[in-house]
Order: sequence, then structure tokens, then C-alpha cells
Amino acid sequence: MKPRRFLESIFSNWPAKIISLAAAALLFLFYRANTMDERFFSVPLRVDPPAGLAISKPYPKSARVTLRGKEEAIFSVIEEEIEVYADFGRFQSEGQYRIPVRVARQGTSLNIEPLDIRVEPSEISITLEQRIEKTVALEPVISGSPPLGYDLVQYTIVPDSVQISGPRSIVNTVEAVGLEEIDLDERTKDFTEQVRILEENSLIQYPRERTVVFRGIVREAVIIKTFEDVDIISIDLSLDLRLAEPLPRGSIRIQGNQRAIEALLPGQLRLVIDCGEIEKPGPQTLYPQPDIPPVFVVLKFEPQELDLTFILAGMEEEQE
Repeated sequence: MKPRRFLESIFSNWPAKIISLAAAALLFLFYRANTMDERFFSVPLRVDPPAGLAISKPYPKSARVTLRGKEEAIFSVIEEEIEVYADFGRFQSEGQYRIPVRVARQGTSLNIEPLDIRVEPSEISITLEQRIEKTVALEPVISGSPPLGYDLVQYTIVPDSVQISGPRSIVNTVEAVGLEEIDLDERTKDFTEQVRILEENSLIQYPRERTVVFRGIVREAVIIKTFEDVDIISIDLSLDLRLAEPLPRGSIRIQGNQRAIEALLPGQLRLVIDCGEIEKPGPQTLYPQPDIPPVFVVLKFEPQELDLTFILAGMEEEQE
């Protein structure tokens, strides 16, 4: 065939030929699309704010990734080989910005073709604000209580404060950072343990060292209790003398170990009047004194003095 005729045959009826080629391409792509498999997984969405600025409102922390390709190829991809990120580094002032989410392939995924990668969301919006730093106190969260008779009397936290950083509007409202719960149940002795700092706001940057040392001092509980209707007894009274009237009842207010106070038996507390110096009948003013176990401290007792009348032994029988 001569060259001229060959060229004429190529370009003759060219619209129909172009349509045919396009249709063939579409059929090929359609076939290829139908023979490709899909795989879905989620990966962390990395967002890097510029220096001196911080993100001040919540944003998506993960992205949904769709891989399309040959089955054996897409399922050989390790999730860590697909990095999803949004780079806001070029913005240098406060404000709200929207940029597309990008995908970076790593490792074995670089050698897979064809591989179609789609990510949702495809773009994100963030609000940037000035980043500030602040030192705040650490606040323990204490639950439970020691067994009956014991108290947590003191505790220390080392360190007792930490430095946080983040967007100005959020950091300025933080007065203290909490610690994980400290359970006091069954604690009867001093204890020391590592306690984690609670990361209560994902927009705040907490210290790299995430634990502190909590030391608790546990002591036996000391309580104050008043005992009413306490016996008053007389001692060393001469056999020739008697009290004209029965002795009244008294009261004693003591302080001591809770378990010891709860275990007191009747008769272990009493008031005593010493009659050793009473030699003859008649009225006398005497001063009761507490008689209690030495582990307790007397805070108050009543009565502190008694006006009594002594008579000769046997006189009450003569009066009858």
C-alpha cells in the first residue's frame, strides 16, 4: 500500500475510530475496576501545627484508608506503611485553616502497582492559637478508706507540680492536673507507689515523665469520746465511817486510739475519791480523780468536786 493511501485509511472516518478507542479504554478500565479488590483500615492522622502555635479545637485523630488493587498485593501492605498527615506548618498566625489530607507510602507499599489509595476525611479544618506554658499543681484522686481504726493522716507527691503547654484559651483555665485513683482500702501501713498523671485533654501537652511518686502516711485513728454514767468509788475509808448518801454517777471524756476505745469494757473507766484522811464524821468536800488505762488521755471529767457527809458506821441502823 502506498504511503498516501495508508494515511488516508487511518484518518478516514476518524470520529468513529476515536469513539471506538474511547469505548475500548472505558471497557478496559471497567474490567480492571471490577477485578480489583478493596481493603479498609484506620490509621492515625498526624497533624503538625507550626512552632509557637497549638490546635485549640478538637479534630479527627484517625483516618479511614481504602486500598484498591490486586488481592494478594493490598493484603500484603502493613498498616504502618501508610502514613496519613496534614501539614499546617506554613501558617504562622492564629486563625482557622482548611487543608487536604495527604498520604505517604512507605516500605513494601512503594513497590505495589496498581495501588489506589483513598482517605477519609479528604481534608480537615483546624483552629490555631498561641501556644503557652504553665506550671500547675497535681491533684490526687483518693478512693476508699483504711480499715476501722486507721486514717490517712498525711501524703506527699513528688513532684507536686508539672508544666503543661497548649492553646492559650485552654491552658489558662487549668488550675490542677489530676492523678489516677489511689485506693486506700486495706491500708494499715505507710505506702509508696508510682501514680500516673491523667491526660484529661488531648489538646494539652503533658510532661514526658507521666508518673509521680505518691507517699501516704497511715496511722491508727485517734478519736475523742465521752462516757456517761461512770462509777464513782471511794477508797481507804475508815471502817468506823460510812457515807450518808450513795455516790452519784459521773462522766469522763477521753482521747485515744479508736480500736482501743471501742474495746473498752464496763468498769475500765471510773472516778475515785480518796477518803484516807477522813477521820471523823461530818461534811467534807472531796475531789474525784479519773482512773483509766494509761493509753488514754483525759480531756474532761465531771464532777470535779463532791460535797459529802460522813457518818459513824451503824448509825443508819440506829436511825431506822
